[in-house]
Amino acid sequence: MKQRQRQWGWVVLGTLVWGGLAGLACSATPPLIEEWATESEATPASKSSAADSTKPVTEKAPLAQALEAATNAAQLAQSATTAEEWSAVATAWSEAIQALQAVPSDSPEWLFAQRKTQEYVENQAIALQRVEAAARQALFPPLGNDVLDEQLALYLSYVAAFDPPDILVIGSSRALQGLNPQILQQRLGQQGYESVRVYNFAVNGATAQVVSFILRQLLPPEQLPEMIIWADGSRAFNSGRFDRTFAKILESPGYAAVQAGDRPTFESSTPLAATLDVAEAAPARIADKARTLPVSGINGYGFLVVNEVFEPNDYYRRFPRVAGIYDGTYSAFDLGGVQTVSLRAIAAFARTHDIPLVFVNLPLSEDYLDDTRLAYEQQFQQFLTREAEAGGFTVVDLLRAWSNQNNIFADPSHLNRVGAAQVAIRVSEDKTIPWEMLAPDAATDNPEAPPEESGDRDPTTDAADQSPPPDRNPRPRAGSDR
Repeated sequence: MKQRQRQWGWVVLGTLVWGGLAGLACSATPPLIEEWATESEATPASKSSAADSTKPVTEKAPLAQALEAATNAAQLAQSATTAEEWSAVATAWSEAIQALQAVPSDSPEWLFAQRKTQEYVENQAIALQRVEAAARQALFPPLGNDVLDEQLALYLSYVAAFDPPDILVIGSSRALQGLNPQILQQRLGQQGYESVRVYNFAVNGATAQVVSFILRQLLPPEQLPEMIIWADGSRAFNSGRFDRTFAKILESPGYAAVQAGDRPTFESSTPLAATLDVAEAAPARIADKARTLPVSGINGYGFLVVNEVFEPNDYYRRFPRVAGIYDGTYSAFDLGGVQTVSLRAIAAFARTHDIPLVFVNLPLSEDYLDDTRLAYEQQFQQFLTREAEAGGFTVVDLLRAWSNQNNIFADPSHLNRVGAAQVAIRVSEDKTIPWEMLAPDAATDNPEAPPEESGDRDPTTDAADQSPPPDRNPRPRAGSDR
């Protein structure tokens, strides 16, 4: 009996040792993959796969199909490294999700299937992020701003798929999360402009100088839109404040490439194959382009969805309340310097290229607009009126449109997704914006009439601004992104 007990003791000890080694092996696996593998191996699918192998796939119950697809996804993820391999992982999760959705609502398995669906959707989202991280290479040397680098890559991919948008939204972070291009596109479609497409090319920290660089130097003429909506506020025009964003662009390899004549151009109409003509590029710039871009929350229309809601009591427990008199963004407030020169250059550029320019003065919360800030903002409103009359562009002033509605703000000066939708709706309904110029037959109303000369053209505009308007539709549309 003692001998038998000793034998069982060795068996138990061996089992524990083996389990410990297996645990060490698992600890070396990335957490995500370990979770997928553990979850799938615990399912009955792996136990029943041999028994079900003789049955046609169509005869398997939906839940069994889902668990089998999940097991396959977890196994594929163990060795996935390339974009193609991660794409196969995402496809397997998709198959699992579809199978779960086939479970009847009156089945005892239905609630379990719904909970597993949530898990599988999250796993698929992670796999898709891995696809993008593995596939997305920078398409231009770095420009000193990660968001600008990402927006350029996304925009090039969008143009490759659909041609340039009809409306390009541009501005700083306030525009990035403050004007939803899809809502604007949808609302314009309801008004009869069904083929109009909208893209948001806003960049964190973008001043008038940054916007001028993007529109007048970075984007080639064939990538320009039919209309520009510049959404921002006074802070982008304060020439008395050091322009950190533009300074970093000036020091970047990307800016040097632009000055040397490089611009993003396409070799293929396939989004992931969109690249640059780098035949004349220096080896250092080619190396810069080989870096991988980070994956952010910016969607396929260049828009950043922000769900946070501004609640003053909670917000000021986490961040100090700064009065306007101490707000550095209004430091040495000056609306007559380099930023104004850039605004005038953009307005002249838009006139020269026959592109309507609309400036949307975005909302600020009442909590933000104390007496000091409000005084500066009123100066800016007067400034916009004068510049619009001289520069021939449209102003939509929404500064205090929803100032008392904290639910549309993410913080005192930035909108959330609700506010971004409200701005898009209000802009779509504004009758001062020349929407009729986006109608398909707008360019053919009087095709033989000579172009009108602008009497208020800025004589200081450089030669690039004096060039004839580019071909507005250089390629037939590849499709619709609706």
